[in-house]
Order: sequence, then structure tokens, then C-alpha cells
Amino acid sequence: MFHVLNPRQVCMYLYLAMLSDDGECSPTIEQIREDLGLYSPSMVFEALAVLEDLAFVSRERQSFPGVRAKRNVYRRPPCEATILRLLERDRIDAELRPKGGGSPASQESQALVIDGLRTTLADDYERYSTTTSTDKRDVLIEILEGILSARAAK
Repeated sequence: MFHVLNPRQVCMYLYLAMLSDDGECSPTIEQIREDLGLYSPSMVFEALAVLEDLAFVSRERQSFPGVRAKRNVYRRPPCEATILRLLERDRIDAELRPKGGGSPASQESQALVIDGLRTTLADDYERYSTTTSTDKRDVLIEILEGILSARAAK
């Protein structure tokens, strides 16, 4: 996350996560701007646009009882959706390492990624892990799309 998002975007993501109740929250743009000490609403809009584009959050306009205007509701999508989007946008490689440099991940971080993939991919982890490096990205995308499709069908 820290190599894919800039500091303002990480701050915005953490802010929304901290406000979330059951994975969703609905602060106003002005509330976000004030709480994070940002200079202008455009700074909020820019950070939210990146978070939404990379599937760290989803945004939906909703009406609330007793409130005239609609407000944005921010939700945290499943991690599979975020990983899939980062792969599609070519921001990470098939081993979930950020593209475009940065320092290599520590052994502890690499172990956490592997454990997370084992949990997320479940029975498909062996297929992913034994795939050649040239096909690994495509296989991971296929598996993630299957997981998300199965979840949506429920």
C-alpha cells in the first residue's frame, strides 16, 4: 500500500477505515478536509479519485433520513477486488510487489504476502504458486475474478 499510494492517499484511506462502521462511512468532503487539515476540497477529491480508481474504496451517493441532500457513502471493497484492480492497472506484479522501484520487501513482509495469498486463494493457491512466472499474473487475475464472481452470486 505504501509504495502504491502517496502519503495523502494513505492518510485518506486510513481516515475512512477508522470512521467505518461495518465497512462503510459517510463523512462530507468538508469534514474530511477539516479533519485531515487539507488546504482545499480539491485535495480531498484527488485523493478519493485515486482510492476509488485503485479499488481501495468504493463510493456511492445515498439519501439519508432527515437530510435533504444526498451524501457519499464510502465502503471498503474486498481485498481481492483491490488486488485485482492493482494488477489490472499494472501497479503491482503477480507476487504483489509494487511496480516501479522502491526497496525490496523484507523477508517478514514476503512471508505475510504468501500467507495472505494462501488464505485468499485457498484451494487455488497451489495452482498459482506452481505457475510459471510469465503466466502467474494471468492466473492470479483469473482466480481473483472467480472468487469475486462466486461471492457476487451468493
